[in-house]
Amino acid sequence: MNKQSKKEIFLVQLMLGISLILGVIPPLIMFLMRRKKNLYYCESSRRALNFHLTIFPFFIISSLLPSGVKYGILAIETFIILYAIIRIAFKRPYYYPAIPYIKIKESSIEKRYSHVR
Repeated sequence: MNKQSKKEIFLVQLMLGISLILGVIPPLIMFLMRRKKNLYYCESSRRALNFHLTIFPFFIISSLLPSGVKYGILAIETFIILYAIIRIAFKRPYYYPAIPYIKIKESSIEKRYSHVR
């Protein structure tokens, strides 16, 4: 990927911070609005969206279990997102434990690795 500007990094961190409160909505909005314009936004929101879609079934299942389980899942989700925010701030790679519901498009892979033949 190209070097990200401070504005791009800030907006991705803001999206992740808001997603702690609103869940899947901020990554979904960023993915739908910016996926064709900016590869960094597309990739960041795709990863966050996959993570939130992976966590969502655990929240539904935890509603049938004691309330401590729900708070445990919420704490794990918060920790993972805060870890990603910190890694983004230091321009380090980050990883979400998520099922890849939304896959990478081939055209973005070609753009990303165009220097490799």
